[in-house]
Amino acid sequence: MAAEIAKQLHAISVEVLQSFRLGDWSIIYADTHQSDDVYLFYDHDPAVSHYVTLWSGAAARDEEKSIRTWVLKNTPGIPTSLASCFSWHVTKDRDMQ
Repeated sequence: MAAEIAKQLHAISVEVLQSFRLGDWSIIYADTHQSDDVYLFYDHDPAVSHYVTLWSGAAARDEEKSIRTWVLKNTPGIPTSLASCFSWHVTKDRDMQ
């Protein structure tokens, strides 16, 4: 999967740091060693499909609702519970050191 993601991101290599999954949907957190780490949203198997959208950057603790809204708007069809899990993770659970 990492090799396919690297191709999609036009990176030499990618390290998969984390993944979240619900049904056919996956969110892959990856490090390209060339730019900021990125979350890639897939509606099918990441090894054989292109990501739907991506997100990177920092998130403040009070942005959970706005990030969830962004995910639902920019990732059509994603399960609401997966969008909520992601927004909670990046605002409340992510190591921001």
